Amino acid sequence: MKLWKPLLLTTSLFAAIVGSFGLSSCEPNSCDGITCFNGGSCGSGVCNCPSGFEGVNCEAEKRSRYLGVYGGFTECNNGAMTIDTVTVVPANRGTLSVDVYFKSISPKVLQGYVSSNESTYSIIITNGDSTKSGSIEYLRTFDATLQSDKVLVLHSYEYNRTEQLDTFQNRCTFRGDKTKLPLP
Repeated sequence: MKLWKPLLLTTSLFAAIVGSFGLSSCEPNSCDGITCFNGGSCGSGVCNCPSGFEGVNCEAEKRSRYLGVYGGFTECNNGAMTIDTVTVVPANRGTLSVDVYFKSISPKVLQGYVSSNESTYSIIITNGDSTKSGSIEYLRTFDATLQSDKVLVLHSYEYNRTEQLDTFQNRCTFRGDKTKLPLP
């Protein structure tokens, strides 16, 4: 009968030691309570977003920062500035695709996609315009960048390719502030 107290004490101490090792070796899952949207996955407490999405929880489309109407001015060949607008709307060619309506070249619609890395956001316009005289020697290109999520800068270049040299015919730059969201 005198053995039950030491046996109970030894068993309790053994259980306490094993329990403390078990509890101290378990770390909480760093992704508990984190929800990643649009196909994102959590790793080390951070959402890893699929292409075309961004935000803490992958909740926003990358192209959404561009969508809107921009009012501003276009200047060509260092000449006088003219009032102009650019409207950027989502396109149905993928999560990064957009259509760009540049009033200066209306009714042509520029098709592009949003490209981004950690420091630069831009719209890559995928279609060149080689309609002048049916010549492939003539090319018109566009590129657009977004500054502080509210100022759009769109460059337009027209040039002829002759003897391996590019001769600029026209250089235009639009710079405008976001005024409102586009109509659906």
